[in-house]
Amino acid sequence: MNNGRLWCVVNPTVGIPLFLGAVALTSLTVHNAVLTHSGWYGNFYKGSAKTTASIDGITPSVAAVASSGELPFVVNVTPAAGGTGTNGTSFVITVTPKPSSTVDLASAAAK
Repeated sequence: MNNGRLWCVVNPTVGIPLFLGAVALTSLTVHNAVLTHSGWYGNFYKGSAKTTASIDGITPSVAAVASSGELPFVVNVTPAAGGTGTNGTSFVITVTPKPSSTVDLASAAAK
């Protein structure tokens, strides 16, 4: 123990409760600061309405489905060549639009 001589100066029956009390007080102070100074934490527990993430005011687009139920894109999944020292299997996922697809994204997202 690096600071074993500390207990020659401070009695353990005083030092240990003092240390644990300081840890508890610090924890309560940090939790109180998060509760009182952040808007998202209270809204999370109140269950406020869900919002959509956006970057610079651009909302993510919705994948459109054609009226026939056919997707306007093709997803290909192929195993990747494994490197040395990998513990899992890797895959390459390629998403390409169908050339014959004439889906109107704006009208599909409005549905």
